[in-house]
Amino acid sequence: MNLVGNWNLQVATPFGTHPATLVFEGTGGSLSCNINSRLGDAPLENLTVTHDSFEATVMMDFQGRGYQANINGRIQEDQISGVIKVKLPIAPPIKYTGSRAG
Repeated sequence: MNLVGNWNLQVATPFGTHPATLVFEGTGGSLSCNINSRLGDAPLENLTVTHDSFEATVMMDFQGRGYQANINGRIQEDQISGVIKVKLPIAPPIKYTGSRAG
């Protein structure tokens, strides 16, 4: 599985579907990732990659407060899908789907 590159996402929130982008970069044998969304740009931390999936945490600001979330994804060819789970008791899991950019 090659994650490196840009992935265009459609994130299904309780407030509607919103676009986002995951940008995976590989340098010197290591992999890093940022997520770009209407909430801003943030790095994925504690990134773990297995055969066809990944898991990480991300910290995003919303209305002046910081929120931590777990994000996981599964890759099948040039398609991606997964769940973002904000670490709040009342927050529902947020599903996303997408594909590799051009």
